[in-house]
Amino acid sequence: MKKVLVTGGTVFVSRYVAEYYVKKGYDVYVLNRNTRPQSEGVTFIEANRRNLGDLLKAHHFDVVFDVTAYNADDIS
Repeated sequence: MKKVLVTGGTVFVSRYVAEYYVKKGYDVYVLNRNTRPQSEGVTFIEANRRNLGDLLKAHHFDVVFDVTAYNADDIS
């Protein structure tokens, strides 16, 4: 089973992406600050994308969807 990481995962595009891959049978992880309800079937990683440290060091993901951007610096 492929492991997928989705940044955000609770609203708009990132929520759709996370739920789509859960329905397809992927092992889906979402990384967010836990300010909104999480989708059913995901594994939640609570973190701020700007302060990850070594939080993801022990993980391996086959696909990463970084669909959370607040300003131009987040996508550069």
